[in-house]
Amino acid sequence: MSEAKLRGAVFGAGNMGRHHIRIMDAHPHIDLVAIVDPDLERARQHPSAAHTPVYSSAEELPSIDLAVVAIPTQYHLATGRALLQRGVHTLIEKPLAGNPADAQELVDAATAAGVILATGHVERFNPAVNTLARLIDEPLFISIERLSPYTPRIKDSVVFDLTIHDIDLACWLAGGYPTEIAASGTSVFSDTIDAASSVLKFPSGCVVTLQTSRITNDKIRRISVSEKERFIVADTLYQSIEVRKQAKVSYRQKGNEMTFEQTSVVESLSLDKSGEPLRKQLDDFVQAIKTDGTPIVDGTAGLAAVELAYAIEALCLEADV
Repeated sequence: MSEAKLRGAVFGAGNMGRHHIRIMDAHPHIDLVAIVDPDLERARQHPSAAHTPVYSSAEELPSIDLAVVAIPTQYHLATGRALLQRGVHTLIEKPLAGNPADAQELVDAATAAGVILATGHVERFNPAVNTLARLIDEPLFISIERLSPYTPRIKDSVVFDLTIHDIDLACWLAGGYPTEIAASGTSVFSDTIDAASSVLKFPSGCVVTLQTSRITNDKIRRISVSEKERFIVADTLYQSIEVRKQAKVSYRQKGNEMTFEQTSVVESLSLDKSGEPLRKQLDDFVQAIKTDGTPIVDGTAGLAAVELAYAIEALCLEADV
């Protein structure tokens, strides 16, 4: 006898929601029973709407076991709280909420209802990031760059839109919560922060810099890690990793000048690029539900990212006067 499928719904049929709908509809352990979006015309344009009911609000929903929330941040609290209080396992796209108080309320609601709350920090499922996390040993300095062209569609500051990805990665890779934070930012094209530079210091002594911009012509996604014996560079956009090891250093006297020569060994790693990160994230969420376990990025991790993003944004706004 086959195992019953989980009944699922996706809230939001916009830029991210349409991908969640596609992936949930194809998942072998989920029966997509609802697409929820106040813009019914947009929702009905999705191919999955041909065989999946479309609703304009949560009040119309049938019984469901899990939901993915991919709607504007300002609606995360109300929608997430209603689902959690209804006993629905819920994955909320990053950021978990627009401020720490709302994020804490969602975490508390999940705990009170005894259901799973996951946060959609999909970069954790990027093959390059996953390999890097397994590879690093004792990071001393980490530099994370996330640079993009300007997109008028996004209303959040660059901190809550982009930096929050790397805040989560910084805490994961450096292993903890930072003890010191410094940040500065500037507005260029919008009325909020469009470029931000942050420095986080962790209990281990590791220092992480975050460079985030949406005023850059090129799209860059790069993580560089310095250890005592290695320098590791991961390109998370093109999913590649290089490990540089210092093999030989020599100094030579040429007349009155001293010359320096360094020989390094560069190793390019092969990555397993099979599987879409968003699908792997949903797999992890489903596995946590089925085993009563903890998703890789739970509500607590989402809360930590919101707390730090909120603090960084405040420092950037203070600097941009």
